[in-house]
Amino acid sequence: MNQISRLLILVLLLAACGGPAPTATPVSTPAEALPTPVSTPAEAPTTAVPTTPPATAPPTAPSMPAPLYVLERGQIARIERDAATRTLLTSERSAIPGVPPIATFTVAPSGTLAYVVGDLEADRLSLAGPGGENVTVRYSVPGHELSDLLFTPDSSTILLRLLNNNQTADVPSGLYRLPVSGGAPELVLADDPVDDQANPSRAVSSYLPVAFSPDGAYLLVEVQSLFYEDCGIGFIPAGGGEVLRVTLPPEVRSYCGEEAWTADGRSVLFLAGPEEGPQAGPQLWRADAASGAAELIIGDDLYARAPIALANGAIRYFLARVERDASGVVVGGSFAPAELTASGAPPRELGPAFSERLEVALWAPGGAGAVIEISGEQGVELRWNPIGGVATVLPSARERVGGLAWGPVEPRAGQVAPVGATQRRGSGAGHGWGGGRALRFP
Repeated sequence: MNQISRLLILVLLLAACGGPAPTATPVSTPAEALPTPVSTPAEAPTTAVPTTPPATAPPTAPSMPAPLYVLERGQIARIERDAATRTLLTSERSAIPGVPPIATFTVAPSGTLAYVVGDLEADRLSLAGPGGENVTVRYSVPGHELSDLLFTPDSSTILLRLLNNNQTADVPSGLYRLPVSGGAPELVLADDPVDDQANPSRAVSSYLPVAFSPDGAYLLVEVQSLFYEDCGIGFIPAGGGEVLRVTLPPEVRSYCGEEAWTADGRSVLFLAGPEEGPQAGPQLWRADAASGAAELIIGDDLYARAPIALANGAIRYFLARVERDASGVVVGGSFAPAELTASGAPPRELGPAFSERLEVALWAPGGAGAVIEISGEQGVELRWNPIGGVATVLPSARERVGGLAWGPVEPRAGQVAPVGATQRRGSGAGHGWGGGRALRFP
């Protein structure tokens, strides 16, 4: 019975995120038939916006803290702060049948877009302005597969994962640094050497950039096993160096993709939980950046998604609850925004729970609300969900998003622009300029 219960818990909480990093769902429309970039209101058909009316009328004043960038159907669109106007920014093409052109993207603090177009001959790393203008191909080499983009806080450099698929490797696979202004990529950290070709160790890993700490001292990385579906997190000094891996008890596994720095830059919130048993699932943990030591913040059957650390030390996240019948079998569940003011304290729910499955959550800087992607009987829906406010359905293609990111916003008189933005590809929330990581549950 425990095995059945565990399986149902994972399906309820995590099924949307199994396997490799999600991308926009392929559609039958060929790449040549995609619309050219055009700014239109939400109901315009050229932007593939649903015709069904939103659940609530958009507010007259700007309701989102910044423009929202969305990767759907292999193209990038921007939704303005009014939560109604949607602009398609790219019209990229790929020669690979049935595969969306843009695989991943990121947004710099300066507003520069960077994205990878997957194609037959070579991946293309392209740069563009905040509105998709002035597109240039920054890097493209046959056999070099590019992913996991992250800008440095000053927007001058891109960190990325380079996988060399050539039979004769001209450069090693690994984590690279690429200056935006030009020049060759510089190796930051190579993949681990293979210890045994016939039976490689689970510890042989690659290192994917996730986010710089708010104080700029550390780089958070995902430690991804090269031959198994194991993953974890680690820390590298911002200037480069050895990886400090976060260690967990043997019976606990990591759920990668929804990490968040604390405001002081000393630790990271992440998800981990028992690998077996009725309580298997993502619980909220914290890891120290200096030592790699990890501690459980809240456990038992209080599961967590998409944590964000606030400046006052509180933690906001989506509290996931499961419903069981008299025999203990999971029969349903719900998600609700919640706040934790101290370790060991009970969470306080900040809004109504919803029964649809949470696919993606992208918190606004400061935690004032979150963009969430949910799926249910009516399909996929993208919402802006402010804390203490009314949720607004956002214009979207009504298919799984391949990425979400906040863009910078021009401050009005007397206002200060948000410091840093959060980004996620496929799911999750972050603190600071994130790397668009994808939540994966190996």
